Order: sequence, then structure tokens, then C-alpha cells
Amino acid sequence: RPENESWWPAYTAWQAFAVKVLTEGGRNEDSNINRLYSYVDLMPIFGVAFLADVDAQHRDDLLRRINNAILPEGGTAHVEELTDPYLMWFWNSNVRTTAIVLDTLVRGRQPASAIQPIVRWLMRVRDKGRWGNTQENAWAMEALVDYYRRYEQETPNFTATVALADAVIARDEFRGRTTAAKSHDIPMPKLLNAGAGDPARPAGGTPAATQVVFTKDGTGTLFYLMRLKYGLAGIFQDAADRGFSLERRYSQSAVKAGDLVKVTLRIRNTKERRFVALTDPIPAGTEPVESWFATTAARLSEEQRREETMGNDWMQWWEHGGFDHVERHDDRVNLFATRLSEGVHEFTYVVRATTAGTFITAPGRIEEMYQPEVFGRTPTDVVEIKP
Repeated sequence: RPENESWWPAYTAWQAFAVKVLTEGGRNEDSNINRLYSYVDLMPIFGVAFLADVDAQHRDDLLRRINNAILPEGGTAHVEELTDPYLMWFWNSNVRTTAIVLDTLVRGRQPASAIQPIVRWLMRVRDKGRWGNTQENAWAMEALVDYYRRYEQETPNFTATVALADAVIARDEFRGRTTAAKSHDIPMPKLLNAGAGDPARPAGGTPAATQVVFTKDGTGTLFYLMRLKYGLAGIFQDAADRGFSLERRYSQSAVKAGDLVKVTLRIRNTKERRFVALTDPIPAGTEPVESWFATTAARLSEEQRREETMGNDWMQWWEHGGFDHVERHDDRVNLFATRLSEGVHEFTYVVRATTAGTFITAPGRIEEMYQPEVFGRTPTDVVEIKP
């Protein structure tokens, strides 16, 4: 047993893996399985998954713990693994643990509806067709192959229909395997008018709740995604937290023409995010300081180059996650992050006040590029520049 208490997650994880391998090789490891289960509260999630593969007696409780660690959002789901520095010796990451958990759920014959959001997340976080390292690639490929063999063996051969109330709004055929999607845009007036003939709807009242029904005629698996796009009415908007908390601060409240103003953007996210885009409008009456942006862009480029050549130390690699690209425009600043780790991130830039007057500044907005329903925004600000 480890003398250092902080070694427990790593110790129990490798022991769970060893017991799993020995059990699958035909050894009776019941005593070690029972011993390890007594330490389950100290295990990382991937260790719990290893144990669940071979511990039939406690499998229900182990699966409960695994499911409690799965974070669903926006049609995908993944596991936020324990951020313990000793686990980096196992190349610990959320991708690796999510893949291990996926394989455990597949082998445990869990419902496809609980597994498919995890598959979507794993496919979405690839970069140029692969994951971050050999460990992530190996575990993800093994899990996805097992998923395919169990849940998607049938070659698609079906007709899919989408109905809004009683009206068919889309019908498409799917013959054979393909990654091509069939998309349909339904205008808002059609959505609002759906169900207008419902006798339960009061005359001139709010549109009744209307069901959208997806049906499939034939063999294979139908995957679908439905998104609602809308725009907010009015100039002034409140802050919103739909997965991101975004704050914007100006370095001074009393601004005179010619002053330099530092703008600080503070982002807080409770889980790892991928492919994040942030747009912050620059207040009218100001202009970005070009020399500052050139310096910042050069610094980010240099940091990225060092990471690509493995110049960072182990801890920097393990904790990596932040904005890796910045764009300056006349009216806005754009930031992009391939991976934005859990926690608080800050970014600052500088503008110069040029024109006296009172100006309304639109909210800053941050979102996951491929899941725009996961977003956050600042409130509308008013900036006063004195002569």
C-alpha cells in the first residue's frame, strides 16, 4: 500500500487493471476484487470501469458510479476524470477515460441511447482524424470497434420520416453506410402554425406544444439531430450561462478620448470544452491597439510551436487547455481554443478611446462551435467617453 495518501488513485487504478487482465486470463482473483472494491471511493473512474468488467457481485454499484460521472450536454456525453498529478504517468485524460468507460458500458450491454452520446463526443474531439496520443487512440479505437460490432452491425437500409403535428416535413432514404447527413430547414412561421387546428388551442392564444416525430421503416440505425435557431429581440440583453460563464470588465469607468483601456474577459467552465469560439465586440468610439495584438498573436504562435515540438514540461502538457488563436478586427476580437480545460480562464486586450460620446456595446458571446446550444454571454454594456 502507498505510504503517501495522494498515491491511492494511481495505486488502485493499476491494481484494478492487473486484476482485470488476470481474471480475463482465467485466474481466480475474487479476494483481490473484494479488496479493491473496499477502496472504490479512492479510484479514478477508469479504475472503476476496469473493476466493473470483472466484479459481478458489485457491478450494479460500480455502473451507478460510472453513470454518475458521465456528463451529458448538447447531444454528447463524456467523463471528467480525476485531475490527479500521479495519474499522468498513465497518460490520464478525459478522452482516455471516456473511451475506457464506453467499452465497459458496451460489454455490459447498456442501452444504446445511453452509449451513443459518448460515441458522438469521442468522434467530435478528434483532431485531423485522431486523438491526442497513442493511449487515447488505442483505447478509443478498441471501444468504437466493440460498439460497432454490438450496435451497428446491420447495414442501413431504411426510409426515415419526420412529422410535425400531422404533417410530414421530411422523408429520406438511407441505403448503405455513409457519413453524409440529410438536412432540412423549417421556417419559424411553419413551426408556430403547427397544431393551429388543435381544438384544445385557444383562439389567438400561444401555439400549443407540438410533437416532432421521427420514424424509421427498414433496418439499421437512424441518427438525428434537431436544433432551434432564434434571435433575441431588443438592444439590451442580460448575461446568460448555458454551459459557460463569461464576464467582461473594463479597467476604468471614467474614460477620456485618448485613454488606453484594458478589457478583461473571464471565462469559467465546469467541464472540459472542445473547439470553443469567443467573440467580443469592441465598443464604438474605440479602436484596438494594433501593436498589442501583434505581440499577443506572436506569443500565442510561439507557445503553440513549443507545444508541437514537445518543449513544455510534463505538468504543462497535462494541464494544457486554453486559447490558441486570436484574431483582431476593427469591430471585434475573436478567440479560439481547440481544448478549453475545466476551470477559470482570463484573456485581456487593449483598446484606445478615440471619440467622445455614449456608446452601447453588444454582449460578448462564447460557444462550442459544433454545439452552439452550449454558450454563455455577457450583459449589454454602456461605455461613456468624455472629451
